[in-house]
Order: sequence, then structure tokens, then C-alpha cells
Amino acid sequence: MASVQRSLGFAFLERYLLIALQLLSFTLLARLLTPAQIGLYAVSLALISMAQVVRDFGLANYLIQRKDLGAEDVGSALGVSLLLGIGLFALINAAAPWIAGFYAEPALVGIVRVISLSFLILPFNSISIALLRRDMRFDQLMRVNVAAGVGGTFTTLGLAWSGAGAASLAWGEIASSLTIAVGVSLSGAWGRLARPQLRRWRDILGFGAPVTAANVVTSVSMDINDLAVGKLLNLTQVAIASRAQGLMNLFHRDIMNTVRAVAYPAFAKAHRNGDALEASHVRSLSACSVVAWPFYGFVALFSLEVLRLMFGPQWDESAPLVPIYCLAGAVSVLNGLVPTVMLAAGHARLVAMADLIIQPVKALVLIGVLWQWRALEPLALGFLGMAVVAVPYFYAFKQRCLPSDFLAIGRELARNALIALLCLLPSGVIAGWLRPTSEVLALPVWLGCAGLTCVLWLVGLKLLRHPLYADLLGFIRRRREPAVTS
Repeated sequence: MASVQRSLGFAFLERYLLIALQLLSFTLLARLLTPAQIGLYAVSLALISMAQVVRDFGLANYLIQRKDLGAEDVGSALGVSLLLGIGLFALINAAAPWIAGFYAEPALVGIVRVISLSFLILPFNSISIALLRRDMRFDQLMRVNVAAGVGGTFTTLGLAWSGAGAASLAWGEIASSLTIAVGVSLSGAWGRLARPQLRRWRDILGFGAPVTAANVVTSVSMDINDLAVGKLLNLTQVAIASRAQGLMNLFHRDIMNTVRAVAYPAFAKAHRNGDALEASHVRSLSACSVVAWPFYGFVALFSLEVLRLMFGPQWDESAPLVPIYCLAGAVSVLNGLVPTVMLAAGHARLVAMADLIIQPVKALVLIGVLWQWRALEPLALGFLGMAVVAVPYFYAFKQRCLPSDFLAIGRELARNALIALLCLLPSGVIAGWLRPTSEVLALPVWLGCAGLTCVLWLVGLKLLRHPLYADLLGFIRRRREPAVTS
């Protein structure tokens, strides 16, 4: 447990530092680039993300869950990754003119081709990172990923300042990948890479094929907003929707991906040792939701204030969409770790089956909503509706392999809902009382609301005896011990 908490501490420190860099980047880029330029890059990245899922092919998860990992496993994973990376690089470069023609945006050719360069770098990076994750070396990963974030952010900002437009974001991605390559090499991870081979390709195919198929349709479902909006509306509307969803993704994607990065190897290790997984799942769900719900609630209450501070008034159009996406994020927390614990227990095919059914349905629903109404608010409501449907759906699949303790889950969620209400209610009253119609609160007032919310959250944790409060106290004591003994 101590190693998991230590790993989680490093993972969250990494994530907080990267979020700070992202906020700096978003804040400055919102003033250096137009919404149309940001929308252009968002469409490019959405297209590349689907190819990236194929390139990954579940190789990281294969290496992490493998009980007896040998040189042949590592070498075969690297060999498969190289073949996929080179093949996708060639395919994307050949398809770039067609992609640009489909969206009637000639600039997409250059941007897509720049981003595709990452497929030549990522095979070495991804295998090395998987080995570090398997060994729970999240301190090394923190240093590597933060360095990559700094390199990518300042490359992007420098090029945007010089007038490179949407291409600055693409070159920032390449700078980040190159920095990771240098970082994992210096950490010694490259020394563990075996000679590329294909001896274990059947094992990799058996594990990776269903996971990849599920991940592809999941990626399509996640990116369908940008792709469909770019085609049916325009690139400016892509940026507006992406900015609203981006505030939700500060937790839904960034924080939860950090939790999953630690939870997956921890769950897998517990499974290898024969420990029960459901109690760990309940504790993890409780810790996630008690943080997520106040976060989403505060962002929903002060969406216009957050957008104005971070991005400026040109993004005000995103504000009505933010509460809808935040509610979707709050709902999605409930099943956010269900695929992770199922995958760690060795049920990759069941996870794949679940995703292969619901994700195409989600994509078709969102495309249908956008086609029918041609507006962003119905699209956001469709996203929320699918988030609600996904909760009982994924738990039904989990019941087939890992029965849920719904009584324990219900107790934890009821306590967390009470904590969220306690810390958000005063800020909600202040906002309703002092906020002018269609205007923002004065900066000192809403920053004061943020501080009040944090204080009341801690009070709620203590009064309701939430386990996270003891964990926080323990973490603080451990940080202080060296200073006391010296």
C-alpha cells in the first residue's frame, strides 16, 4: 500500500505540474491563435488519435500484466510497435491530401504530416514507459513527462508567437515526444529494451487485438465531436466545443488518466497476488468522486469566470456548454475505473466487448443529434445522456467477472455527495446573490469562493471521516519528517 501511495503521489505531482503548464499554454495560445486555428489543430489531432490507438495495440497493458516478463516479450512488443509505427506514418502521409480535401482545408496537409512524425519516435518511448510503469517507477516518469511538457509547451508558444499558427501546436507535440525519448534514455529504461523481434507476436495479437478494436471505437466516439462539428458546422465551432469540453477534461481525462496509470499496475499486482479487487475498487472510486464532484460543481457554477480568466472574452460562447459537460464528467466518474479493474483482472475480451457495443452507439447518437439540430448545445446534451447510460451498462459487464459491492459503493457516494453539497452551497449562494446578469463576478469575489470551497471541502472530509482526510494528513506528516529529523 505504501508503494502505491508513493506512486500515486508522484503521479499526481506530475499531473498537477502538467496541468499548470497546460493552463499557461491554453491561456497564452487563446490570445495568440484564433478559434479557427485552434479548431484546425483539434481536427488534425482527433484524426491522428485514432491512428495512435492502433499503434499502441495494447502493448503497454500487455507488458504490465504479463506475469513472467522476459526479453522475448519486450523485444516482440518493440518489434510489433515499430512495424505499426512505420506503417501508420506512411499511411497518414499518403492520406493527408485526402483528409484536407474532405474538410476543404489545405493547411491540414502540413499539420497532419508534422504530427505523424511522432509515429517514428513513439515505439521506443511507449515500450520504455510501460516498463517503468510495471516497476511502479513513477518518480522517473514524473521527471520525464514534466520535462516533455516544458519542452512541448515552450516550443508551441515560441512558434505561435512567431506567427506559425496551428502548425505551432503540431511541432510542440514533436518536441514533447523527442524530450520523452531523451528522458527515458537517461533514466536507463532504454537499457532494458531487447532486440526487436516477433517471436511472441501471437501472444501480443491475442491480447492486443480485442483491446485495440475496443480502443479504436472508443477513440472515434471521444473524437467524434471535433470531427463531426468540423464537417457539419465549422472549425470555429470545433474550438468552441473543444474549449467547453476541455474544462471537463481537466479532471475527466487528465486527472483520471493519472489515477488509471497507477491503479492499473496496482490492481494487476493485487490480482497476481490473489488479493480481492472489489475493496480496492470501492476505495479508489470513493477517492475519485470526492474530489471530482466539487471540482465539476465549482467549474459549472463559475464557467464564465473560468473561461474569461483563462482564455479571454472571445471564448464566452463556450460558457453555456460547460455545466452540461461538467455534469457528464461527474456522472462518468462512477464507472471511470470499471474497465481498469476488469482489465487488471485479465478480462480484456469482456472490456473489449463492452466498448465495441456502446462506443459505436455513442458515436452514432452524437452524429445524429448534430445532424438533426446543427448546434452545440444539443450535442452536449447527447454527450450527457450517453454518460448516464454508460454507468449501469458497464457495471452490468463488471458483474459477469467481478461482482460489485453496491452497498459499500452507495455508502461512499452518499457521503461524497454530502461533502460536495457542503462545500459548494455557500459559493452557489454568493454567485446567485452578487453576480450581475450575463456578467462575471469580480475576480477577488470568485477567487474567494474558490478558497472557501477548498476549506469547506477539507472540513467536510474531517467531519464525515472520509479516508482521504487521513491519507492527506499522513502524506503531510511524511513530507515533514525529514525536516524534523535534520
